[in-house]
Formats: sequence, C-alpha cells, structure tokens
Amino acid sequence: MSYGIIINMNVDTHFHIFLKNEVSTAYSRYPVDYDVKINDWLKVANEQQITGGVLVQPSFLGFDNSYLIQAIQQNPKHLRGVAVVEPTVSKETLLDLKKHGIKGIRLNLFGDENPLKTLDENQILLGRLKSLDMHLQLHHDDGMLNELLLNISPGISIVVDHFGKPATDDEFRVNSAGINKHQANLWVKLSAQYRTPNINHQAIFQYWLNKIGDTRLLWGSDWPHTRFEAFESYELQMQKFLTLISNTALKDQILSINPRALYWS
Repeated sequence: MSYGIIINMNVDTHFHIFLKNEVSTAYSRYPVDYDVKINDWLKVANEQQITGGVLVQPSFLGFDNSYLIQAIQQNPKHLRGVAVVEPTVSKETLLDLKKHGIKGIRLNLFGDENPLKTLDENQILLGRLKSLDMHLQLHHDDGMLNELLLNISPGISIVVDHFGKPATDDEFRVNSAGINKHQANLWVKLSAQYRTPNINHQAIFQYWLNKIGDTRLLWGSDWPHTRFEAFESYELQMQKFLTLISNTALKDQILSINPRALYWS
C-alpha cells in the first residue's frame, strides 16, 4: 500500500475517535460515556469542506491503537494517524505502524507530575522516531513548552499541540531558548482555543507565523472536544480559525499544503 501520493484536500490534523467500552480507567482522567466513530467525524468535517484527516490516539485508550488503524484502513488515501506507544516500543513495531499510515507518536504530558522524568524515560523512543523519519507530537501543561524542548535532542521533527499552550501572551517572546533549539523542525497546531482561554490567540498565531513561517502551521478541530462538548462544535472551531487568518492563500497553506507535506509526503 503506497502513501506517496499527495491528494488535493483540506485537512483536519487533530481529531479523535473512540468507543466508550474501550476506554481504559488506568489512563482516563475523566469519564467518557459515548462512542465517536469515523463516519461521525466525516459528517461534520465534510460540512466544513474538510476531506482529509489525521486521527490522534486519545490518552484514555492507552497503547492500543487498533481502533485508530482500522479507521485509517477504511480510507488510507485521505486519513493518517498519530499513535501512542510505550517507551520501550521496538523499531519493528514503529515500522509496522508507519506502514499503516501512522506518521508520528504523541507524548501526552498534560497533568504529568514530573514531565521531564517522563520525557527522559522516552529518550530511546525519540531516537527511533528520528531514525524512522516519524515525528513527535507534544501535549503538555500550560507554560511548559520551552523547558520540554530544551530537554529534547535536536534533529527530530516536533509537532506542538494547541498553539504551544503558553501560560501568558508574551511567554514565547520572553523565553524562547527551546523554541530556537528546534526552530527548523517545529510544527504548530492552531487547535483547541478553548483549552487556553486566557491567552490572545491572534497574538500567539502571529508569533508563530513570524517565528517558523507559514509553511509549518497546521489546523486541527480537536473534535469531539472532550470535556467541552456542551459548548464547542466543529463549525465553531473552523470559524475561530478563520478569524486568525487574513487571506485565502494563507488559509490554503494551513489547511491543505502544510498538512499534505507533513503527513502525506
């Protein structure tokens, strides 16, 4: 099965699917009492002219990526994935995941009492990702980005969730040593503004636009907006994204050109 063909499409680079009966109590921080299937996403995404997607393994499913891979196999031309694995995962397992459309591995450090220790425990994994040309996707507590980046060896591609989750509007301007270290290989998802309600997203967007340029910015819906289902919607996330950008060319760059370069190349 080939993944080398780049298809002209708009892409949602961050959404989740899951079955409530497969939620692991060992990894879940909150109750999940509903199912979300790939066809549910397709309906809301297509209504916003989104025809490609990157499924991200939710932390509460643990290390079992089978449901995500099954969804990709239904439409391997238009879907890619980001998995979650154990720190000791073998190179062979990563290669198999890559063959099934998995382009990166997510490290979810949100709520971690000792994220630097967890990061250190995953150093072998990071080395394997680098050798296989797979990226690391980072999710973390507000204000942690620079410290985490400083503790990662350069040369690996890193995708940062949710604007990088700064704690303040000027955080990245004041403290950018980690960002500078990885600047050439850093991608940022303009996603889930509701998870960082106290920052000026327009200002943070402009920072990233100036810092890494328009070719490494991505958009993600964060659908189905777990814990925020009552207040958020797919359409609203698209509207919020469109308020950030100034022209159609930039919209096409972020929604189409950039994600195809990262996930379909």
